[in-house]
Amino acid sequence: MHKQRAVRTSLIAAISVLALFAIPAAAQAHHIDTSAKCELVGNTPTVSYTVTFVGFSASARDHVNGTVKKDGTTVRTVTESGGITWNGSNGTLAGTTPGTAGAAANLEFAFTWPSGSEKEKRTTGECPAPKNPDIALDKTGAATANAGETFTYSFKATNTGDVTLENVVLTDDKCQSTLTRTEPNLADQTFDPGDEWFYTCTVIAPAGPATVDNLAEVCGDYVPPKGPTVNVCDEDTHTFTVPPPVTPPVNPPVTPPGDTPPGVTPPGTTPPSGSGEVLPEEALSGRAVLRGPSGCSKTAFTARVSGRSIASVTFSIDGRKVKTVGKGAFTLKIQPKKFGVGRHQLIAVVKFTKRSGTANRRLPLTFRRCAQGVVAPRFTG
Repeated sequence: MHKQRAVRTSLIAAISVLALFAIPAAAQAHHIDTSAKCELVGNTPTVSYTVTFVGFSASARDHVNGTVKKDGTTVRTVTESGGITWNGSNGTLAGTTPGTAGAAANLEFAFTWPSGSEKEKRTTGECPAPKNPDIALDKTGAATANAGETFTYSFKATNTGDVTLENVVLTDDKCQSTLTRTEPNLADQTFDPGDEWFYTCTVIAPAGPATVDNLAEVCGDYVPPKGPTVNVCDEDTHTFTVPPPVTPPVNPPVTPPGDTPPGVTPPGTTPPSGSGEVLPEEALSGRAVLRGPSGCSKTAFTARVSGRSIASVTFSIDGRKVKTVGKGAFTLKIQPKKFGVGRHQLIAVVKFTKRSGTANRRLPLTFRRCAQGVVAPRFTG
């Protein structure tokens, strides 16, 4: 009898010990693992995080609640396991939130379920700064050329951004067939920030009188580690004139004196001053075109008016006068980040020289500031 009681007592003690171990083990089976990092996504600092739920029972999987906070602000709320992807007893919650360039992100994860709760904190490394691709083109040439002469254009393309550009291509609508890259830096194969590449091309000046307008454009690609390729371009115009051909003077034949009716100018003679006869004067009518981006604009771009017989151009954005250009290149540099996200209207009012006899023209252009993650625009013209 005593022996049976002793055995029973030992068995009860053993079961009690096992129960003590079993309860913590069951509770510990429900736990979370977290991770977080900050990197550039589409050229934007982005914090990505993952929460892994380990060893959850069927009843617990439908009743997980909690929050994800970044720098003290809630960026994600989970209610009744919403957003968690389950695979058996394990689940995953993943997400992203904007980061701040040059600063680390502090994340706090706090979750509860029917049988327990858990909190974890994570700090990312310093968020990288976004890269800003940009390119600029300068085009030069003489102001005049005689008919039949070889006219040379010179170009300088500059990487004005802070990233290396690929697939750099220069085009010119008047001399593409003779366009070539030249020294200095001819051996440089990577277009790094601050690099300058030089080009030349030639055309034969046409018969005069003539005005020759042409447009050159340089483009390059920035390929970020993640996200779409960003294409950046810049353009420049140049105009040269060809004077009319010079013909040697011809002495008029001598007309013997004779009676000439009043008011009639003898053949081969010049009418006297004040006679009222006006010699014809040739004038070139004015023309102008406005070029700029189509689609949304993420980086700075140049709106440009080109043509002939232009006296001045006045630029306005959204009804507000911005700049008047009276000579040189009729351009306006625009920073889209200075305007709100959405559509904006640029108006260029072109005034022509009096000699051209051309009325003023009003050239409209609509551009949009991109929201985050939108690729850079193509250029028209």
